[in-house]
This record gives sequence, C-alpha cells and structure tokens, in this order.
Amino acid sequence: MMSGRVLVLTTADRETLGSVRHLPGLQAAETGGQLWVGGLPTTGELPMPVRGLAAVAIYGLDTEGRLFASGQRTPTARLPAGLVWQPIRAFLPLELPTAAMPAQHPSSYRVRLCPSARAEAAAGLLTTLAAWHAYAETAPEIRLRCLHFAVADDARVLLLGTPLPPLPGQELWLSEGLLLPAGFDFEAPLLAPLLRQKLESAPDDMLLFAADSSWERVPNAAVLPVTRSAVRLTWEEFER
Repeated sequence: MMSGRVLVLTTADRETLGSVRHLPGLQAAETGGQLWVGGLPTTGELPMPVRGLAAVAIYGLDTEGRLFASGQRTPTARLPAGLVWQPIRAFLPLELPTAAMPAQHPSSYRVRLCPSARAEAAAGLLTTLAAWHAYAETAPEIRLRCLHFAVADDARVLLLGTPLPPLPGQELWLSEGLLLPAGFDFEAPLLAPLLRQKLESAPDDMLLFAADSSWERVPNAAVLPVTRSAVRLTWEEFER
C-alpha cells in the first residue's frame, strides 16, 4: 500500500485532474462519488497544479491505510476498501473527441469554410507527436514555456501559444474561440460568433475545424502547459 498524502475530490471535479496529468508519480482512484489522488510526498509544499485542485479533504496516509488530518498524530479514518489505483495518465487519458455536425433541416444553412483573402497571425498548429517530441527534447526551455498542447488518440498534436515552433503541420487561426485552418474562413463571416452556442460548447473548450468543415471539440482539461517531462511521458505512453 502507498503512503504519503492523499487528496479527496468529488467526481464532479474529474476534468480538473487534467491540470495535474503531467506530474509524474500521481495515482487516482474512484469510489462512492469521490476521487482519490495519491502518490504525493509526505512532507513539503505540494506542486502548484495540485494546490489548485478543488480538494474537499487532504490526509496523511500510512502504510496501513490509516488517514491523518493535517497536523494530527491520531488517525481519523481509513482509506476506503477496494480502491483500484491507476496512474493519473491512465485514469484520465488525453483525447480530442471527434464530433459530427448536427443534422440540418433541408432549409437550413450548411456551414462551409472557404479560402480567405485576409491574413491572420497563427494561434495554433496541428502537427505529429513524433515531430513535436523531437523538437521538445532539444528546444530551449524559454520556447516551451509559452506553449500548451493536447494529444489525440491518433497521435496528432495541437499546439497553442506564441511563438509557435517551426514544425511541419497545419497552422491555425483563432476566430471567436474557434480554431480554423490558416487561409480559410466561414463562407458567411458573421457565422463564427453563433457557432459556439449552436454546437453547445463549454465556455473554456475550443472547436477545431478542418478545411472540409468537419470539427472536433477540444476540452479545456485536455490542454496542458508544456514541460519537457510532460512531452516525454506522453511520447513514452504512445510508444507502449
């Protein structure tokens, strides 16, 4: 049995675990409407992303499964029986879930992207995990700090931030919270502000469009700050 410190969250806060998914050694389990996060050191300050979680309780944990409130030497409870611990990356896998455009009434306007004559600064880049991993291994730390990334099941990588790395891939523009392939815009320019509401996107999520007008929802919890270790761990996970 593990020891150290454990956090307790509600299952409603599951997506917030995306902010700590890149931290090595963390484990998570779920039971009775609660999420348990372990693998934290017994002493010392918790990492900033962990301190940002909406924990309802934090305990010290000994090897016998006894829970100790902060500063107390007498146990106040025991770890729930039957917890199945998983590495945090397995408990909360990264994904860019695909979605289809909702069915359209015959008289409705069909959303289309078309080539645009205007130019915008790139806000994102779609590239491959292999190219991204190779770059992140040798890039200066200052070039990584300004970026966030998400990885799809097919090993595509979405990079966000400025400046973007010089990697092969599809540059993206940002329009009203929607990511569009560079060089394209909606056929009806005033359509962008209405699409987020129409497609029922959460305020912090992004909608990623392709040139054929198909789209994907990118959950905010799947977009992580870039560190070299986070990229390396993601690469190793796909290699397995």
